[in-house]
Amino acid sequence: MIAGVVLLLGGMAGTSAASSANSSGKQSKVSAAAAFKSVKIAAAPSGCGDGNLCFWPNAGYSPAGNPGELSGRNADWSVFSRGDCPNDNWDNCASSAFNNGNNCEAVVWTGKSYTGTGGWIYRNTGGNLNATFNNAVSSNSWGTASGGTSSACGGPVP
Repeated sequence: MIAGVVLLLGGMAGTSAASSANSSGKQSKVSAAAAFKSVKIAAAPSGCGDGNLCFWPNAGYSPAGNPGELSGRNADWSVFSRGDCPNDNWDNCASSAFNNGNNCEAVVWTGKSYTGTGGWIYRNTGGNLNATFNNAVSSNSWGTASGGTSSACGGPVP
């Protein structure tokens, strides 16, 4: 059912504070915590509210200042409208993302209801989604930095 945890972000783009990242775009089964440490940036991109997972329909956090934003667990992104997406909603439309969450690591899923491949976006990290997730995210959840759940970060997790 779950294809596994993969490295979620490709090369960084969007903010001048971005640092280098794994730009190969290859899937990785290495610890996401170690993989994302190098992509931490100083501040969230424009328009990404505190406590939210933010995502944009184009690479490089564009259009600037106009992200989708979610703070909770969401089993079906097709219920969130977005006029410049192919189906007029966020299902299979995000190309870049940033986790501006307060306590939890974001998990995005390629299938609705937390199915398919799950990928981690750690707090204060972001960039262009890799080939596995680009225009393929259909749901999101939240987990802990250790890969588990807590009362605040209720999962599910991959």
